[in-house]
Amino acid sequence: MRSTYRALAYIIAVEVVFQAAAITYAMFSLGKWIDDGGTLNKAVMADPNASFTGAVGFAIHGINGEMVIPVLALVLLVVSFFAKVSGGPRWAGTILVLVVIQVLLGVFGHAAPLLGPPHVVNALILLLVAVVAGRRVSSAENSGASAAQQVTV
Repeated sequence: MRSTYRALAYIIAVEVVFQAAAITYAMFSLGKWIDDGGTLNKAVMADPNASFTGAVGFAIHGINGEMVIPVLALVLLVVSFFAKVSGGPRWAGTILVLVVIQVLLGVFGHAAPLLGPPHVVNALILLLVAVVAGRRVSSAENSGASAAQQVTV
């Protein structure tokens, strides 16, 4: 269970990086599409068939951020109770809270663009907390191995 906890924490961290890559691809592609003569307006935004090279980046960012990462965070929280990682449930709970905040910032950011910068800052905090949560398993295993070596010596 400890390795599952560690893997989930690291997967969440990788997902945050993937989210940044997906939205960056979408925005850069949108900018190029506009430079090449495309016109962005409300009708284009509402049209599910509207297409430009990086449009898939928006879909990936939305699906991943609203479904995949929240499910991973919930699974991490459940696993944390069985993994016997010191402070594991607290770290997993913090990750889940940050994910909920992240989703809310993203959803409400469409109506309030000033929520964009906190969305980015929260993502960076989520990345950091997920990496620390994963590393805590490694450091706990290393300190346990050190203690076992000291006893046997």
